Amino acid sequence: MEKEKNPDPLSIFQKAFAVELAKGMGTIKAMEVKSAAKPPNPITITEGVIDSATWAGLIVKRGADAAEYWKKRTLSPSKDPIKAGIDAEAYYASQTKAAIDSQARMKALQKTNLTEYGEIVEATPPSAYADGLTRKTVKINTKIGKLQPLVEGLRKAIAAMPETTDGEREKKMIAARRGMKLVGKVMKGVLGPESIAKELATLK
Repeated sequence: MEKEKNPDPLSIFQKAFAVELAKGMGTIKAMEVKSAAKPPNPITITEGVIDSATWAGLIVKRGADAAEYWKKRTLSPSKDPIKAGIDAEAYYASQTKAAIDSQARMKALQKTNLTEYGEIVEATPPSAYADGLTRKTVKINTKIGKLQPLVEGLRKAIAAMPETTDGEREKKMIAARRGMKLVGKVMKGVLGPESIAKELATLK
């Protein structure tokens, strides 16, 4: 059979991503990579996405370590969070029909103010943020355990695409963006394994 000439970069991406995504979703429960051999050099070049246990651990540790900074930034927001919340009413309503029907969220926001907001934050100890993350360690591990293989699969698929021309590099960036949207749909449960191939066909 004659070899296909000038294959479409997105076609290469779709095939590679489909394979890698299938692998990732089938191995979500076995993410931690262990090695007993000591590397000959202290520097190890790693191209892959870090394992899920390390990723989740960093989220918990760094978040807990940043408890004081979290409180400082929460007490000094870059814009009025109450006003920003009200300004987002249209988008929020489009996502939550029940909320727009009753306007419950907007009415609740209109009853508060920055002074009340500040008082609530001021009364909250910095440890509340760290403790909250620590309490959610199991949930974070589960989420990252599912996310890591999907991101790794996307990374491998993107890496397989050519990038010798500006057009190819542009297609690569578009594929990465659309691929992350697909990963998001899988994480939300909107798509399952049986829907992956169909969804990949839209990445044109």
